[in-house]
Amino acid sequence: MLLAGDVGGTKTRLGLFEPHGKTTKRLAVERYESGKFDSLEEIIKTFLDQHKARPKVACFGIPGPVIEGRVKVTNLPWELSERSISDSLDIPKVKLVNDLVATAAAIPAFTEKEILTLHRGNPPVGDGVAAVVAPGTGLGQAFLYQDGGRNYFLASEGGHSNFAPTNEIEFELHAFITRRYGHASVERVLCGPGLVNIYEFLKEGGHAEEPLELSEKMRTELPTAVIASTGQEGTYPITKMALEMFISILGAHASNVMITVLATKGVYLGGGIPPRIIEKLQEGGIMKSYLDKGKMARQVEAAPLHVIKDDHAALLGAAEIAFSLS
Repeated sequence: MLLAGDVGGTKTRLGLFEPHGKTTKRLAVERYESGKFDSLEEIIKTFLDQHKARPKVACFGIPGPVIEGRVKVTNLPWELSERSISDSLDIPKVKLVNDLVATAAAIPAFTEKEILTLHRGNPPVGDGVAAVVAPGTGLGQAFLYQDGGRNYFLASEGGHSNFAPTNEIEFELHAFITRRYGHASVERVLCGPGLVNIYEFLKEGGHAEEPLELSEKMRTELPTAVIASTGQEGTYPITKMALEMFISILGAHASNVMITVLATKGVYLGGGIPPRIIEKLQEGGIMKSYLDKGKMARQVEAAPLHVIKDDHAALLGAAEIAFSLS
């Protein structure tokens, strides 16, 4: 029996899995509110006691850089280590990985039901590199490298690299972000709060007006959700414009990542935002910016672009890593 976890600042999912041929089979999954517990160990103990399970191998996807088996969890006052979890819960093998590494580990196990293909491309058969770009609370990235039938995973903090504008209004946005934060990282525009930054830039820069009704929604509801939903429906010109800018920047960044690591196996869009704006992504704006790569356009055109629809991807990937350790 394998234990897998997807740990987040808001929620933590834990699951029990068992080997099933060359992959894993899900037995039980529970979701917990992370902030209601003092530690990850407390959540794990609650889960294991509930299911009367004693796994020998466990892997947990954690938001934050994992260094030498230790990590300080983003947005939670937790410091975790493989050794402490193993010792306190009597689990012989414990592996901590970045949560986007866990998502990347799920790629080989994805079925067609779990992804939406925006661009099929012409990927090579066999070995190669795939990338995950995941705008959600922040902007996560990770990579899967397949070589000789073996899978290798690389973590990344590339979401904090510089935002690269591609047109006049994006240069104005870059200046706006720089004035506000002192540094214009791509995460400042490609995440939930980043979508709000784009909206406020459009409003404050006089590019679009904010109707009174929308102002009230932005004040009383979750701003990111308001912009995403009304932008996709086309309810207000300002939210439609904000979402279209977000999507254009996402496409350009996805192909930047593709050519940086030569991700010939494709780019997978994960995180919380892409699955919620699928209809807008299918309109084609993202493909225009994804393929606009000058002399590298041919290489990018051959690389598929997918959306990960399954929000359990990091949990499934953690299970796959646990399976590889068993």
